[in-house]
Amino acid sequence: MFNESKKAMTAISQYCGNRVDYVQGGGGNTSYKFNDKLMAIKASGYTLADVQPEQGYVTVDYSKISRKYDEISKKMDIDVEAETLLINLDCVELLHGMKDLRPSVEVGFHSYLQKAVIHTHSVYSNLLCCSDEGRDNAKSIFENSKYGYIYIPFISPGYTLSIRVKDEVIAYKAENGKMPDLIFMESHGMIASNDDYETAIEIHETANQMMIDYFNSVEFPKAIIKKTSKGFSSKTEMINKFIVDFSADENYFDTVNIYPDQIVYLQNNLGKTILIDKDNASIEYIMSEKQAQTLEEVLLGVVYIITEIKRNELSLKLLCKEGEDFIRNWESEKYRASLVND
Repeated sequence: MFNESKKAMTAISQYCGNRVDYVQGGGGNTSYKFNDKLMAIKASGYTLADVQPEQGYVTVDYSKISRKYDEISKKMDIDVEAETLLINLDCVELLHGMKDLRPSVEVGFHSYLQKAVIHTHSVYSNLLCCSDEGRDNAKSIFENSKYGYIYIPFISPGYTLSIRVKDEVIAYKAENGKMPDLIFMESHGMIASNDDYETAIEIHETANQMMIDYFNSVEFPKAIIKKTSKGFSSKTEMINKFIVDFSADENYFDTVNIYPDQIVYLQNNLGKTILIDKDNASIEYIMSEKQAQTLEEVLLGVVYIITEIKRNELSLKLLCKEGEDFIRNWESEKYRASLVND
C-alpha cells in the first residue's frame, strides 16, 4: 500500500540527504502527501539520508494538523509550543510495521504546502538568508525567472513560522493564481515545493545552481576528520584556514550565531567536547566518530557561509537575541540535539 508514494518520499530525501552542501547533520526535512489526509514527513532525529521506503519518516494526518493549528490562535493563555507538540504527536497515524517516531518540528508548514516538499539548509540559499542583502539578492536572482518565490523574515521555528508560511502562501496565491515554487526563510534555509516530486527536485536543484552562479560560489569542500588519541581532529582545510583568518575560537562560534542548527548542534559542546586551538589552527572532537563527523559538517556549513558572505562583500546577518533564546530553550530542539549522541 502506498508503494509509489513511499518511493517518492525516499527519492526526494535521498536526493538532498547525501549532499552536505544542502543539509548538515540532521538538518532539513522532506514530506510527501500520500492522499488528502496522510502525509509522510522525516522523523525528528533522523537524517534525510536515513529515509528509505520503510524507515526514517513518520506518517501524520496533515489535514488534522492544519485544522488544529488554526484553532490554537483562538485559545488564550496557553503554551503555544507545548500545545503544538501535543498536536503533532496526536496526529501521528502509523502505517503497518512502522516505528512510533516523532515528526519533524516543522510538520506544520509542510501541511500547508504542495504534495512534495523539500526543505534544506543549503549553504547557497543561506548566502541569501544569512546576509542583510538577502531579500534584494533574492529579487535579483529570481524575480524574472520562471520560479515564484516568497522571502520571509526570521521567525522562530514551530507554530509561529508555520502560520506565517500559511499566510504568505495564501497571499501569494491570491495575487499570482498559483502556489510559490520557492520559500526563503531568513536565518534558516529554503523550501522547494510542487505536486510532482521530480519537479520539486528540479526546482530545488535549479534554484541552487542559480544562486551558485550569482555568487560565483567556490566549491563546497568535503568535511574530513582524522582519528587521534583523544577522539578526532578536523582535517578540513577551509575550517582550519577560517580559524586563522577570523581568529576564531570557542567564543567566536558561541557568539557569532547565524542560524538555529549552529546553536542546536555546536553550542553545548564548545569548550567541552569541541576544543578549538586558534594558535595552532586545530579542532579536537572528544566524542564518537559519528558525532564528530556530524559536528564537522555543521561547523563547515557555518564557516562556508560566513566566508562566502565576506568574499561577496555582503553584511553578515546574525540570529537575533530573541531567536537565540528561543532555540536554546525549545524542548523540540533539545530533543533533536540529544539524538546526535545516540
